[in-house]
Amino acid sequence: MWMTAWLIPGVILCALSPTRAAAAGPIKVGGTGAALRSMQTLAEAFQASHSGATLAIVAGLGSRGGKRALVAGELDMAVSADPLKAEEREQGMVAQEYARTPFVFVTAQTNPASAITLHELIDVFHGKVTTWSDGRRLRLILRPPGDSDTTTLKSISPAMRDAVIAAHARPGLKMAVTDQEAAEDVAAIPGALGTSTLALIASERRPLKALAVNGVVPSVGAIANGSYPYFKSLYVIIRPNPAPPVQQFIAFLRSATGRDILFHLGQWVP
Repeated sequence: MWMTAWLIPGVILCALSPTRAAAAGPIKVGGTGAALRSMQTLAEAFQASHSGATLAIVAGLGSRGGKRALVAGELDMAVSADPLKAEEREQGMVAQEYARTPFVFVTAQTNPASAITLHELIDVFHGKVTTWSDGRRLRLILRPPGDSDTTTLKSISPAMRDAVIAAHARPGLKMAVTDQEAAEDVAAIPGALGTSTLALIASERRPLKALAVNGVVPSVGAIANGSYPYFKSLYVIIRPNPAPPVQQFIAFLRSATGRDILFHLGQWVP
């Protein structure tokens, strides 16, 4: 199914069919929704310093879809919130971590709540806590079992893992399939609580509030110094021997300019 494409200076942002994506043209980049708007900003800066370079940001794929499209030759580069599995490496893909971003628990900016504890979060996922501290109903927004948000949640602790499994077994909870859908649901549903990344909130200017967890406010500095322990690694994934423009763009990600852009968009380059 075709989706509408829209143009911004030097960047094509669209969802392409396999036939269209395989055609010669700009560097095609797609993958996790957490990174796409940041990639758009990076693409604009890259193109300003590399005459004739053009990037097409392919929306709606997700980490897994991006990797599949890369293997199929429909993308030149994928961005993923998941590291490569052994079988994916056997398919010839090569991954490099290019940034880390705080993994955050979010609510709407209009919600007066600003902090939560890990113990409270575990109780929320178990269904033991169903209201905010002021008595308003708390509505939990889940992500699919195989999503990187769910994987990250389960990795926090055995207790959180059990709570997430319990939440997925409870009927009636809202399930957001994509990063953008989750952000939209949390912003729109009264009392909603969900997960996201600082990269998405900052780059897309979402009306969301990242809650302090156990008294620590999530920030780029806080993951850099280890005081906020929850983060997602973001990976750039390519096939062996990529074309020179792809190599140049990856080098740009690691440059001082690229690192500065990522920092201001909620990402730390280790």
